[in-house]
Amino acid sequence: PDACRAGRGRGLQGDPRRRHSLPGLQRGRGDGQGRHRAAEERLEEAIGPLDVYSEVYCFSEFSSYYDAEFGGRTWKYLIAAKNLVSADKLVSMKLRSEEIQRELASSGKNLRRTVNIDPGYINGWQVVLSSVKNYNHRIYLRSGIYAEVTLLYRKARFIPLPWTYPDYKSPLVQQFLHELRNIYRDQLDAKNQG
Repeated sequence: PDACRAGRGRGLQGDPRRRHSLPGLQRGRGDGQGRHRAAEERLEEAIGPLDVYSEVYCFSEFSSYYDAEFGGRTWKYLIAAKNLVSADKLVSMKLRSEEIQRELASSGKNLRRTVNIDPGYINGWQVVLSSVKNYNHRIYLRSGIYAEVTLLYRKARFIPLPWTYPDYKSPLVQQFLHELRNIYRDQLDAKNQG
């Protein structure tokens, strides 16, 4: 068993329950009336300080799924919390994200979201996302929340699966995930040495 563990890469033998939370935040054209900043503040209250941000990218270049709801092209970025969280917090993160979306929804006759938050986590081996929508590759957790493995990490790269969202296959997102995985590994190293 020790020989098998030794080949898995430095820093990844720590507590397997610890993960780097990874919310994805989408917003409509312009600034989303500043609501994405309000969403970040609320996320920080739920999961702690946010400290690593991907570049903002045009999600509409990958999918028009949210364009009608958001009134045009949508923009997205990924965020990571500074502190590692337990994998079993995924459900509470998604439930809180759903509340934040409702709190920041546009007012008026047609209530609609102004931000979309898709929390997940990254560890040494995979990227996992949460959803309120069931599908054949998703696993029910509880309280109407499902999880899916979106990317696997093997041979120094993230491997997409048949259901992986197109933006998670992009070089921009893949590079960010590599950087975040390195941060995760370094955090585990520090915990193991401390």
